[in-house]
Amino acid sequence: MIRLGYACISMATTNNPNKKTTLGQLAKLSPPDQLKKLRKVMQTNFFNLLDLLQYNVEHGIFLYRLPSEFVPFATHSVAEHWNWAKEFTWDFNKVGEYIRKNGIRMTAHPGHYSILNTPSGKVLESTIKDFYYHATVFDLMGLDENSVLVTHVGGVYEDKETSLGRFEENFLKLPEIIKKRLVVENDDTSFTMQEVLNLCERIQTPMVLDLHHHRCLNNGEDLVEYLPRIIKTWGNRIVKMHFSTPKSEKEYRSHADDILYEDFMSYLPLLEDYNIDIMLECKNKDEALLKLRREMLGNGQTHESLYL
Repeated sequence: MIRLGYACISMATTNNPNKKTTLGQLAKLSPPDQLKKLRKVMQTNFFNLLDLLQYNVEHGIFLYRLPSEFVPFATHSVAEHWNWAKEFTWDFNKVGEYIRKNGIRMTAHPGHYSILNTPSGKVLESTIKDFYYHATVFDLMGLDENSVLVTHVGGVYEDKETSLGRFEENFLKLPEIIKKRLVVENDDTSFTMQEVLNLCERIQTPMVLDLHHHRCLNNGEDLVEYLPRIIKTWGNRIVKMHFSTPKSEKEYRSHADDILYEDFMSYLPLLEDYNIDIMLECKNKDEALLKLRREMLGNGQTHESLYL
Protein backbone atom coordinates (compact mmCIF):
# COMPACT_ATOMS: atom_id res chain seq x y z
CA MET A 1 0.00 0.00 0.00
CA ILE A 2 1.13 3.53 -0.76
CA ARG A 3 -0.20 6.33 1.42
CA LEU A 4 0.21 10.01 0.61
CA GLY A 5 0.74 12.82 3.09
CA TYR A 6 1.56 16.51 3.22
CA ALA A 7 3.64 18.83 5.33
CA CYS A 8 2.52 21.14 8.13
CA ILE A 9 -0.06 23.45 6.55
CA SER A 10 -3.49 22.64 5.21
CA MET A 11 -4.69 24.97 2.45
CA ALA A 12 -8.30 24.12 3.29
CA THR A 13 -8.32 25.71 6.73
CA THR A 14 -6.79 28.62 8.62
CA ASN A 15 -6.68 26.46 11.74
CA ASN A 16 -3.14 25.17 11.43
CA PRO A 17 -0.96 24.11 14.40
CA ASN A 18 1.83 26.58 13.65
CA LYS A 19 0.63 29.68 15.46
CA LYS A 20 3.43 31.65 17.04
CA THR A 21 4.48 34.83 18.75
CA THR A 22 7.66 36.87 18.42
CA LEU A 23 10.48 37.83 20.76
CA GLY A 24 9.52 41.45 20.16
CA GLN A 25 5.98 40.83 21.38
CA LEU A 26 7.22 38.88 24.39
CA ALA A 27 9.74 41.60 25.30
CA LYS A 28 6.85 44.00 25.92
CA LEU A 29 5.41 41.69 28.57
CA SER A 30 6.35 40.87 32.14
CA PRO A 31 7.72 37.34 32.75
CA PRO A 32 4.34 36.06 34.06
CA ASP A 33 2.55 37.55 31.06
CA GLN A 34 5.13 36.04 28.72
CA LEU A 35 4.22 32.60 30.05
CA LYS A 36 0.53 33.36 29.65
CA LYS A 37 1.16 34.31 26.04
CA LEU A 38 3.16 31.15 25.34
CA ARG A 39 0.48 29.00 26.99
CA LYS A 40 -2.24 30.64 24.91
CA VAL A 41 -0.37 30.04 21.66
CA MET A 42 0.30 26.41 22.54
CA GLN A 43 -3.31 25.80 23.53
CA THR A 44 -4.37 27.21 20.17
CA ASN A 45 -1.94 24.88 18.42
CA PHE A 46 -3.38 21.86 20.23
CA PHE A 47 -6.91 22.89 19.26
CA ASN A 48 -5.86 23.44 15.65
CA LEU A 49 -3.92 20.18 15.49
CA LEU A 50 -6.89 18.11 16.58
CA ASP A 51 -9.12 20.03 14.17
CA LEU A 52 -6.66 19.44 11.32
CA LEU A 53 -6.21 15.76 12.09
CA GLN A 54 -9.98 15.30 12.02
CA TYR A 55 -10.04 16.98 8.61
CA ASN A 56 -7.25 14.65 7.44
CA VAL A 57 -9.10 11.54 8.60
CA GLU A 58 -12.28 12.70 6.90
CA HIS A 59 -10.31 12.98 3.65
CA GLY A 60 -8.43 9.71 4.03
CA ILE A 61 -5.04 11.32 4.76
CA PHE A 62 -3.06 9.40 7.36
CA LEU A 63 0.43 10.85 6.96
CA TYR A 64 1.17 14.32 8.30
CA ARG A 65 4.26 16.37 9.17
CA LEU A 66 3.94 18.37 12.38
CA PRO A 67 5.23 21.97 12.19
CA SER A 68 8.42 22.48 14.18
CA GLU A 69 6.97 25.58 15.86
CA PHE A 70 4.16 23.58 17.46
CA VAL A 71 5.53 24.41 20.92
CA PRO A 72 6.39 28.13 20.76
CA PHE A 73 10.05 28.87 21.55
CA ALA A 74 10.46 25.34 22.89
CA THR A 75 14.27 25.48 22.64
CA HIS A 76 14.76 29.20 23.25
CA SER A 77 15.99 30.70 26.52
CA VAL A 78 12.81 32.80 26.77
CA ALA A 79 10.95 29.58 27.60
CA GLU A 80 13.64 27.77 29.58
CA HIS A 81 11.67 27.95 32.85
CA TRP A 82 8.39 26.88 31.25
CA ASN A 83 7.58 23.21 31.82
CA TRP A 84 5.27 22.89 28.83
CA ALA A 85 5.53 19.10 28.80
CA LYS A 86 4.05 18.84 32.29
CA GLU A 87 1.47 21.62 31.89
CA PHE A 88 0.03 20.12 28.71
CA THR A 89 0.16 16.44 29.69
CA TRP A 90 -3.62 16.09 29.28
CA ASP A 91 -3.52 17.68 25.82
CA PHE A 92 -0.64 15.48 24.66
CA ASN A 93 -2.52 12.41 25.87
CA LYS A 94 -5.74 13.47 24.16
CA VAL A 95 -4.23 14.19 20.76
CA GLY A 96 -1.98 11.13 21.00
CA GLU A 97 -5.00 8.94 21.67
CA TYR A 98 -6.74 10.33 18.57
CA ILE A 99 -3.62 9.76 16.44
CA ARG A 100 -3.21 6.16 17.58
CA LYS A 101 -6.93 5.37 17.33
CA ASN A 102 -7.07 6.54 13.71
CA GLY A 103 -3.76 5.06 12.55
CA ILE A 104 -2.21 8.41 11.69
CA ARG A 105 1.53 8.61 11.12
CA MET A 106 3.06 11.82 12.44
CA THR A 107 6.55 12.86 11.39
CA ALA A 108 8.72 15.95 11.79
CA HIS A 109 11.54 17.65 9.93
CA PRO A 110 13.69 19.72 12.35
CA GLY A 111 14.94 23.04 10.98
CA HIS A 112 17.74 23.72 8.52
CA TYR A 113 19.87 25.14 11.34
CA SER A 114 19.96 21.77 13.09
CA ILE A 115 23.12 20.24 11.63
CA LEU A 116 24.46 17.07 13.21
CA ASN A 117 27.75 17.01 11.30
CA THR A 118 28.70 20.58 12.20
CA PRO A 119 32.28 21.19 13.40
CA SER A 120 30.90 23.83 15.78
CA GLY A 121 30.28 22.69 19.35
CA LYS A 122 27.71 25.45 19.84
CA VAL A 123 25.73 24.48 16.75
CA LEU A 124 25.90 20.81 17.73
CA GLU A 125 24.53 21.64 21.18
CA SER A 126 21.58 23.55 19.72
CA THR A 127 21.00 20.78 17.17
CA ILE A 128 20.73 18.10 19.84
CA LYS A 129 18.43 20.37 21.84
CA ASP A 130 16.17 20.79 18.81
CA PHE A 131 16.12 17.05 18.08
CA TYR A 132 15.36 16.34 21.73
CA TYR A 133 12.40 18.73 21.66
CA HIS A 134 10.88 17.06 18.59
CA ALA A 135 11.42 13.57 20.01
CA THR A 136 9.87 14.59 23.33
CA VAL A 137 6.70 15.79 21.60
CA PHE A 138 6.20 12.40 19.94
CA ASP A 139 7.03 10.55 23.14
CA LEU A 140 4.48 12.63 25.07
CA MET A 141 1.88 11.72 22.45
CA GLY A 142 2.72 8.05 22.96
CA LEU A 143 3.64 7.51 19.31
CA ASP A 144 5.67 4.57 18.07
CA GLU A 145 8.96 4.70 16.16
CA ASN A 146 7.22 5.24 12.83
CA SER A 147 6.97 8.86 13.98
CA VAL A 148 10.41 9.80 12.77
CA LEU A 149 12.51 12.95 12.73
CA VAL A 150 13.98 13.59 9.29
CA THR A 151 17.34 15.29 8.95
CA HIS A 152 19.96 15.83 6.25
CA VAL A 153 23.61 14.91 6.64
CA GLY A 154 24.55 18.61 6.72
CA GLY A 155 27.46 20.49 5.22
CA VAL A 156 30.39 19.21 3.20
CA TYR A 157 32.86 21.57 4.91
CA GLU A 158 35.38 21.07 2.10
CA ASP A 159 35.85 17.39 2.96
CA LYS A 160 32.94 15.08 2.31
CA GLU A 161 34.37 11.93 3.90
CA THR A 162 35.32 13.76 7.09
CA SER A 163 31.86 15.34 7.21
CA LEU A 164 30.17 11.97 6.83
CA GLY A 165 32.42 10.55 9.53
CA ARG A 166 31.55 13.41 11.88
CA PHE A 167 27.84 12.76 11.34
CA GLU A 168 28.35 9.11 12.22
CA GLU A 169 30.39 9.97 15.30
CA ASN A 170 27.84 12.48 16.58
CA PHE A 171 24.89 10.22 15.79
CA LEU A 172 26.30 7.38 17.85
CA LYS A 173 26.60 9.72 20.85
CA LEU A 174 22.96 10.86 20.72
CA PRO A 175 20.62 9.98 23.58
CA GLU A 176 18.33 7.06 22.77
CA ILE A 177 15.20 9.26 22.78
CA ILE A 178 16.60 10.93 19.63
CA LYS A 179 18.48 8.04 18.07
CA LYS A 180 15.39 5.80 17.94
CA ARG A 181 13.55 8.38 15.79
CA LEU A 182 16.21 10.11 13.69
CA VAL A 183 16.33 9.17 10.00
CA VAL A 184 18.48 10.62 7.22
CA GLU A 185 17.43 12.06 3.87
CA ASN A 186 19.51 12.55 0.73
CA ASP A 187 19.74 16.18 -0.39
CA ASP A 188 19.89 18.03 -3.69
CA THR A 189 23.29 19.71 -3.45
CA SER A 190 25.74 17.78 -1.27
CA PHE A 191 25.10 14.15 -0.38
CA THR A 192 23.73 11.68 -2.91
CA MET A 193 21.32 8.83 -2.40
CA GLN A 194 24.17 6.32 -2.48
CA GLU A 195 26.29 8.25 0.05
CA VAL A 196 23.39 8.60 2.47
CA LEU A 197 22.42 4.96 2.05
CA ASN A 198 25.97 3.81 2.84
CA LEU A 199 25.92 6.05 5.93
CA CYS A 200 22.54 4.75 7.11
CA GLU A 201 23.67 1.15 6.72
CA ARG A 202 26.75 1.86 8.85
CA ILE A 203 24.85 3.58 11.66
CA GLN A 204 21.84 1.27 11.32
CA THR A 205 19.18 3.91 10.92
CA PRO A 206 16.52 4.31 8.18
CA MET A 207 17.07 6.32 5.03
CA VAL A 208 14.42 8.63 3.59
CA LEU A 209 14.71 8.60 -0.18
CA ASP A 210 13.79 11.98 -1.64
CA LEU A 211 13.11 11.19 -5.28
CA HIS A 212 13.30 14.80 -6.41
CA HIS A 213 16.61 15.34 -4.65
CA HIS A 214 17.93 12.20 -6.32
CA ARG A 215 17.05 13.67 -9.71
CA CYS A 216 18.90 16.86 -8.78
CA LEU A 217 22.01 15.12 -7.45
CA ASN A 218 23.13 11.68 -8.54
CA ASN A 219 25.92 9.75 -10.19
CA GLY A 220 23.67 7.85 -12.57
CA GLU A 221 22.64 5.20 -10.04
CA ASP A 222 19.77 2.92 -11.01
CA LEU A 223 17.02 3.20 -8.37
CA VAL A 224 15.83 -0.31 -9.13
CA GLU A 225 19.17 -1.59 -7.89
CA TYR A 226 19.19 0.47 -4.69
CA LEU A 227 15.53 0.38 -3.60
CA PRO A 228 15.73 -2.99 -1.81
CA ARG A 229 18.68 -1.75 0.23
CA ILE A 230 16.92 1.50 1.11
CA ILE A 231 13.77 -0.33 2.17
CA LYS A 232 15.80 -2.79 4.24
CA THR A 233 17.14 0.07 6.39
CA TRP A 234 13.60 0.51 7.76
CA GLY A 235 13.43 -2.95 9.27
CA ASN A 236 9.91 -3.47 10.66
CA ARG A 237 8.98 0.19 10.34
CA ILE A 238 6.93 1.61 7.47
CA VAL A 239 9.15 3.07 4.78
CA LYS A 240 8.92 6.84 4.26
CA MET A 241 9.88 8.70 1.10
CA HIS A 242 9.56 12.25 -0.21
CA PHE A 243 8.28 13.30 -3.62
CA SER A 244 7.96 16.63 -5.38
CA THR A 245 7.74 17.94 -8.91
CA PRO A 246 10.34 20.52 -10.01
CA LYS A 247 8.96 24.04 -10.42
CA SER A 248 10.51 24.42 -13.87
CA GLU A 249 13.63 23.50 -15.84
CA LYS A 250 15.14 26.83 -14.82
CA GLU A 251 14.20 26.42 -11.15
CA TYR A 252 14.59 22.67 -11.06
CA ARG A 253 15.46 22.34 -7.38
CA SER A 254 12.40 24.33 -6.28
CA HIS A 255 9.09 22.60 -5.56
CA ALA A 256 6.14 23.13 -7.88
CA ASP A 257 2.72 24.14 -6.55
CA ASP A 258 1.28 20.72 -7.37
CA ILE A 259 2.45 17.20 -8.17
CA LEU A 260 2.47 16.51 -11.88
CA TYR A 261 0.43 13.37 -12.44
CA GLU A 262 2.71 12.01 -15.16
CA ASP A 263 5.74 12.69 -12.99
CA PHE A 264 4.36 10.74 -10.04
CA MET A 265 3.12 7.88 -12.20
CA SER A 266 6.54 7.45 -13.79
CA TYR A 267 7.87 6.28 -10.39
CA LEU A 268 4.85 4.30 -9.23
CA PRO A 269 5.81 1.00 -10.92
CA LEU A 270 9.03 1.00 -8.86
CA LEU A 271 7.19 1.45 -5.57
CA GLU A 272 3.75 -0.15 -5.76
CA ASP A 273 4.89 -3.56 -4.51
CA TYR A 274 6.09 -2.03 -1.24
CA ASN A 275 4.40 -0.63 1.85
CA ILE A 276 5.44 3.03 1.63
CA ASP A 277 4.33 6.40 3.00
CA ILE A 278 5.12 9.22 0.57
CA MET A 279 5.29 12.80 1.80
CA LEU A 280 4.33 15.17 -1.00
CA GLU A 281 6.38 18.36 -0.79
CA CYS A 282 4.58 21.04 -2.79
CA LYS A 283 3.16 24.51 -2.30
CA ASN A 284 -0.50 23.47 -2.43
CA LYS A 285 -0.11 20.87 0.33
CA ASP A 286 -3.33 18.91 0.95
CA GLU A 287 -5.07 20.41 -2.09
CA ALA A 288 -2.26 19.06 -4.29
CA LEU A 289 -2.57 15.64 -2.63
CA LEU A 290 -6.33 15.47 -3.24
CA LYS A 291 -5.86 16.67 -6.81
CA LEU A 292 -3.29 13.93 -7.50
CA ARG A 293 -5.58 11.32 -5.99
CA ARG A 294 -8.48 12.45 -8.17
CA GLU A 295 -6.26 12.25 -11.24
CA MET A 296 -5.14 8.74 -10.33
CA LEU A 297 -8.70 7.57 -9.84
CA GLY A 298 -9.90 9.38 -12.95
CA ASN A 299 -7.30 7.61 -15.04
CA GLY A 300 -8.32 4.22 -13.69
CA GLN A 301 -4.98 3.58 -12.04
CA THR A 302 -6.35 2.18 -8.79
CA HIS A 303 -9.19 1.96 -6.37
CA GLU A 304 -9.16 4.63 -3.68
CA SER A 305 -8.69 2.07 -0.90
CA LEU A 306 -5.25 1.18 -2.26
CA TYR A 307 -3.72 4.65 -2.50
CA LEU A 308 -4.65 7.03 0.30
